[in-house]
Amino acid sequence: MKDKKISPYHHGNLKEELLQTALEMIDKDGLDATTLRELTRRVGTSRTAVYRHFASKEALILGVIEKGYAQLDLLFTPIFQDRTYSVAERFEKMGRAYLNFAIEHPNLYRLLFGEMYRKEREEICDYKDETQATGLYALIGLLLEAQEEGTIARINPIVQAATVWASIHGLASLLIDGHLLMSDNREEIYTYSQAVLLNGLKIDL
Repeated sequence: MKDKKISPYHHGNLKEELLQTALEMIDKDGLDATTLRELTRRVGTSRTAVYRHFASKEALILGVIEKGYAQLDLLFTPIFQDRTYSVAERFEKMGRAYLNFAIEHPNLYRLLFGEMYRKEREEICDYKDETQATGLYALIGLLLEAQEEGTIARINPIVQAATVWASIHGLASLLIDGHLLMSDNREEIYTYSQAVLLNGLKIDL
C-alpha cells in the first residue's frame, strides 16, 4: 500500500516557509506585486492555511519585516564584533555591506526603512531592546570601543550611532532611487563620506 501523499501545507514549518517565500517575492517583485494568491501557489498551500498563522496580509508583511531586520542583524553584527580588524576597517566594511544590501535588495530595503509600515515597525522592533536590535547595539559597542581607544569623541554613543546610520542610509537611499551622478561616482563618494564621518565623530559637543 502506497503512503498517502501529504500536502506541503501540513508540515510544521509552514509559517517559516510563508515568511521566507513572501520575503523573496517582495525582494524580487516589490510589495505591490506580492499577493496571497501567488504566495499560496508558490508554497503549495491554501489561503485558509495561511490565515491559521497570520490574521491578515498585513500581519504577514510585519512578519517579513521582522525577519528582514533579523537578517540585517546577522549581516552586520559579526562585522562590528570582529576585532581582527581595526575600528576604522570595521566601519568601512559595515558601510559597504549596508550599501550592497540596499543596492542588491532595493524592494526589501524600502520595506524595512520606508514610510509605509513605519508605526507598525516601531511596535515589532523596539530599538531600546538589545535582544531585538543586535546590529544597532553591536554598532554602539564598536563606537564605545573607538571611544576607549581615543579615536572618536566621548559623547553619547547612541547619538553617534544615529549619525553613522543617517549618513550611510542617506547614501544608500540616493543610490537606489536612481540618482545617476551618485551611481556613477559611488566609490569616490563612499570613500570620502567614510573619511568625513570618522573625522566628524572626533568632534566633542
